Amino acid sequence: MPKNGAMLNNGAELQHTEPTVRPMEFPVLAGAPVPSFGQAAGLPGKRGGEADTEREEREHRWARQLEAARREAFEQGRAAATGEEATWKRQGAAQLTAVLEEFRARRDEYLAQVEHEVVRLALAVAERILHRESQMDPLLLTGAVRVALGRLADSTEVRLRVPVAHRELWAEMLRLMPAVPLRPEVVGDAEMEVSEAMLETALGRVDLGVRAQIEEIERGFFDLLEVRAKDGRAEEGKQG
Repeated sequence: MPKNGAMLNNGAELQHTEPTVRPMEFPVLAGAPVPSFGQAAGLPGKRGGEADTEREEREHRWARQLEAARREAFEQGRAAATGEEATWKRQGAAQLTAVLEEFRARRDEYLAQVEHEVVRLALAVAERILHRESQMDPLLLTGAVRVALGRLADSTEVRLRVPVAHRELWAEMLRLMPAVPLRPEVVGDAEMEVSEAMLETALGRVDLGVRAQIEEIERGFFDLLEVRAKDGRAEEGKQG
């Protein structure tokens, strides 16, 4: 071998040189900026200002979309609530109208029934009072007898039927009664009470007793109430 480490290769002499060791460089550790994926791949990149502007525009766009969606949902909710409120008002008004109509019908029916009961009560009280008065005054029906006799013709044959116990009293009263077109024959009836009197003619008879007069007044009142009820129904029909 040649001296001083010389080597021969294919007849040529190569000189031995020492290898050069270079230090490893780490840009990240040294504080250098890290390239993006596009930069690393060799793609053209955007500057920092442009990226920030695009991000802000995107955020504004999302905010506007979110606000629009919120407003749309609010309007839909308000419209639904308004429709429900209107429906509730219509239903409430219909129910109230039905209740008022029912109340008015019940009221009229109740008042009509009360009026009948009041009339019956008043007439019952009047009958009781007149019956008691007739016991104290057997000639209580004198006025009714006078009116009935005044409506008869002079040629009519008339009999006045009264309780047996008061026959003489009635005969004397009729004999002394002035301005009477005719004097009836007084007949005593054992089945009559003190508050009864009957006027008989060839054409028929008239009950002049307290009970008969009360019943006549009662029929008159009820006929009047019936007329009023018919007039009220007719008036409601016109309004309807």
